[in-house]
Parts: sequence; structure tokens; C-alpha cells
Amino acid sequence: MISEMNADHDDDALLAWLKRVAAEADPMPGDITAAAHEAIGLHDLDGQLAELIADSAGLTPEYDAVRRTEVADRLLSFEGGGVRVELEIVPDDGELTVIGQVIGASPEGCELEYGDGRRETLPLDDLGRFLVDRRRSGPVRIRCRSVDGSPVITSWVNL
Repeated sequence: MISEMNADHDDDALLAWLKRVAAEADPMPGDITAAAHEAIGLHDLDGQLAELIADSAGLTPEYDAVRRTEVADRLLSFEGGGVRVELEIVPDDGELTVIGQVIGASPEGCELEYGDGRRETLPLDDLGRFLVDRRRSGPVRIRCRSVDGSPVITSWVNL
């Protein structure tokens, strides 16, 4: 029995050594590691997609550059899975303030997810409103749960 325990220990040591050698000789590329983390993040594939139904940036984009001298607030609306998400994006000195309201969602577990995989909890008040200050532009989406507990995820939007 003691020889079996030593053999198991030797096997574990050998596997650890082989893992170190493989990592040094042929390290995993960073983009593959990032893709693996994103794949793990897809555990909510059964979640409902709340699609973008309105975006004030898309009203008349060909004329906006001519008529506007300052950057205007952007209004976005998403709907799906029994949840509605309303966002107002307010630019201020290269940073963004996100003012929003989530209707038909559970107040717990609502998150703002960034394109790089970071997630930030959205503290919802009694009416489902939230405020996120000093954010940079880039892709974001909102994850939450409907009142019946089903996961709902907005489509990605580039702020």
C-alpha cells in the first residue's frame, strides 16, 4: 500500500513537471486564453436576448455631424424576455455617465458587462434605476434576471 502511495505521488510530480515544461516550450497564446474565458462566460446561452429597439444615434447620422457642434446625449432602449432596459449615455470630458432603468427585472444580480470581460454590479433602486459614472467608451451589455428568474442579456452596444 505504501508503494502505491509513492507511485501516486511520483505520477503527480511527473504531471506537474510535464505541465511546466509544456507551458515554457509552447505557451498558450493570450487571445486563445481570452477566448476560453469568453466561452466560459457563455453559460447563460439559454438566456433571452433583449434586443436594441431604439437608438438616438441612428436617427439621422448623415446630418448629425453637420448640425451638431457638441456631442449630444445618446438614448438606447432594449426589450426582450419580459425586461425593458432604458439607457441615457451622457458624455463629459472624454468620459461617460450611464443613467439607466431596468423594468421587469429582479433587483439583484444586474450587471454591466464590458467587452474585455469585466463586470460591474448595477445597484438598482426601488424603481430599477441606476447610475454609473466615469466610464470610457467601448462595447457594453447588461445582464440581469427577469422577475421569473430567467436570464436576460442585452445585445452588445458600442458606447
